[in-house]
Parts: sequence; C-alpha cells; structure tokens
Amino acid sequence: MDKFALLVRMNPEYWPEWEREIGPGRESKVWFTTDPRRPEEIHAGLPAVVLGTNRKGVLATGETVSAAELRPDPDWAKATDPEDQAWLKEPRNRVCIRLKGLSTPVPVEEVEANPDTGRLPKIARQTITWLKSHEHSALMALVQKHNG
Repeated sequence: MDKFALLVRMNPEYWPEWEREIGPGRESKVWFTTDPRRPEEIHAGLPAVVLGTNRKGVLATGETVSAAELRPDPDWAKATDPEDQAWLKEPRNRVCIRLKGLSTPVPVEEVEANPDTGRLPKIARQTITWLKSHEHSALMALVQKHNG
C-alpha cells in the first residue's frame, strides 16, 4: 500500500480546544493517538492533513515531528473533564504533529467532489488514516487553491 501521508480526523465534540490549538493561521505541536496504525510505520517527517468532522473540511496541514511513541499525552492537564484527563494520562501510541491552521479551510464539499479524495470524509473514521500519494497531492491542491 502507498502510505505517503497521514490524514488526521479531528472531532470538535471530543476536542473543543481545537480552534485554540490549530485555528486559522495558528501553529502548534499536538499529540494524536495512532491506534490502530502500526507504530513502527509512523516516523518523523510524514506530511499530515487535518480533516474536521461535522463537515468542517480541511482545517490544517503539517508534518510529524516524532515517531509513534507509547506515552501519555503531555497536554493531559489542559483537559477539563476528569474522564478525559484519565484517558489522556494513559500510555498509548501517539505521534506529535506540527500543524498550521489554514486561513481558509477547504470546504468538505470540495473534498467530496474531487475524484481522488471524495471517499475520505466517508471512510476515514479513525483518528489517523493513511493517505496515498495521489490523495495527499489532491488535498494539497485544494489547500493551495483556497490559501494561495
């Protein structure tokens, strides 16, 4: 399989702080769980694209700055819900991704209309999904179209 880049699914219901971390024009490093991906396949330097659920579209791009590591989320204390804090404190396979929020998100309708990416909003349900090289190229062309 052509495992070129990572598609990160971001659910605002489970991560309401996303706008503070990767809102338009913002840069940050965020840890994401990688399960069920094989940790040995995830390394620093992989391109990444964030696709928001609830029809938010493409919200950010970036690249991994670590390999997958079995570790707690270092930002667990930012969570306000004790259950979320407990989950984040548990060691899980995680990868750190440096992200920059897009000034103009790519509408999900354009992702769906593109023959190379149309299936992604429907099939990519886990936090991390592999993108093939042609899918990544098509998403980046849409990003370029909206963000110059």
